[in-house]
Amino acid sequence: MIVEWFLGVLVSLVETLTSALPAFPVPDWLSTLGSGIGSVITAAASMSYWLPFQVAIAVAVSWLACLAVAWGVKIVRIIGSFLTAGGGSAG
Repeated sequence: MIVEWFLGVLVSLVETLTSALPAFPVPDWLSTLGSGIGSVITAAASMSYWLPFQVAIAVAVSWLACLAVAWGVKIVRIIGSFLTAGGGSAG
């Protein structure tokens, strides 16, 4: 119930801020941006002979997973240093 209240306050705050901003029409280039992105993706897909995208995606996901694990270890070390009353080092 407390989380719902906080979310309600956050939503009302965002609604208040967005209602204070002026409304403007969508530019023409933004409405045709999807077709441009689609043509870039189509052109990039034809380059898979030179760059194996599945390997590149696997490397990127592995790298992000390693970063997430390293960040998690750092957070655990920081929390652990608080539990030892400052006797440990989180640096």
